Amino acid sequence: MHSRIFPSLLWRVDAPGIFLTFDDGPHPRATPAVLDVLRSHEVSATFFLSGCNIAGREALVRETADRGHTLGIHAYSHTRMLAVSKQRTIDEIRTTSGMIESCTGITTRWFRPPFGMFSWNTIAAARELGCTIVMWSIMTGDFSKRTDGTILSRTMKGLAPGAIVVFHDNGLTEGRIAPLLDRTLHRMKDSGFTFQRLQ
Repeated sequence: MHSRIFPSLLWRVDAPGIFLTFDDGPHPRATPAVLDVLRSHEVSATFFLSGCNIAGREALVRETADRGHTLGIHAYSHTRMLAVSKQRTIDEIRTTSGMIESCTGITTRWFRPPFGMFSWNTIAAARELGCTIVMWSIMTGDFSKRTDGTILSRTMKGLAPGAIVVFHDNGLTEGRIAPLLDRTLHRMKDSGFTFQRLQ
């Protein structure tokens, strides 16, 4: 329904692969754990970085890019964009984009609003900056108190080619993300799915 009301936002991709995405990083423990699991499976993904988490972790941002993953913008302050002005949204996107470019030399046009909350101001700001707002097909709920088995089952139930799947590399998931991701990737591969990243 949302995809019909807001067709300019990216909810899924017309492609054969699954698009894994990770929000809220870089995190000093969760992000390296995710990177190691992805490397073990030879899977590339897209990381939406919060600008407020980049300072002091620039090397981790560079490592993420060097391993062949796509970098996206998750605003600077991880504030709900619903009540944020167009100008503040522009500032948050520009600040984080500048930090990513300073670390890696990469200019990114992918933007995911924190919590998936957006308004017409969000859409207008992204359009003015030439960014594509990336939403999702499946929110795994890896940050919740659900069991790993429940999360895996819910994730697989909605999976289809072109799906954009959200995980998190943050303080809430650092203790579970590696085994959960590993288990999920095994299940996805066993089901015949392949993987792509936003480019």
